Amino acid sequence: MVIATGGLPSLPGLDGGAGEGDELTYTSWDVIGGDVTPTGDVLMWDEAGTHSSLTAAEIMTRSGVNLEIITPERMLGIEVGGMNHVPYARAFNEGSVRITLNQRVLDVRPELGRLCVDIGSDHSDHREPRHVDYVIADSGTTANAGLYFELKPHSTNLGAVDYGAFIEGRGQSLVRNEEGSFQLFRIGDAVASRNIHAAIYDAARLMQDL
Repeated sequence: MVIATGGLPSLPGLDGGAGEGDELTYTSWDVIGGDVTPTGDVLMWDEAGTHSSLTAAEIMTRSGVNLEIITPERMLGIEVGGMNHVPYARAFNEGSVRITLNQRVLDVRPELGRLCVDIGSDHSDHREPRHVDYVIADSGTTANAGLYFELKPHSTNLGAVDYGAFIEGRGQSLVRNEEGSFQLFRIGDAVASRNIHAAIYDAARLMQDL
């Protein structure tokens, strides 16, 4: 049995990792799914650099918001291929979009009916505030692995992979639970936050030897 239940959006854990600012933050999934429609001044905090963050940014740009995209990377959309960058770049160029590189969101707090966002970097202690109406974050996903862990005690391999067999191209025959009735594996974002290419590679590499 192969579990491919994907992941759920991960919150960024603002306020130095304590997470109090997360309750003031929406995710890119909220924008893409239509659960929130930001207006006014919007800050997009992109830690992942994937299609989900840029798609959410494009949706907001086309709705007419004043958008700033902040990323800790040296370029925007680091996980997005060059050809796919073009339509995003066109949309951002045609809209009111400011792109800030090598910076990250450190804190979000309410202030005078808006949100005050502290912006900083990994390279100094300097902070600069932004006052906005919405903060949207994309911090990748957290594994949606509840089904995997529910089934794990009933599997013959207890959900484990024989990596030696994996590397040598042999089938999986690991037995850790003789009472089990099936083999169990998980792939893609059900393991960790990655991209669709990693999920397909997981599946191809595993299934070719089963």
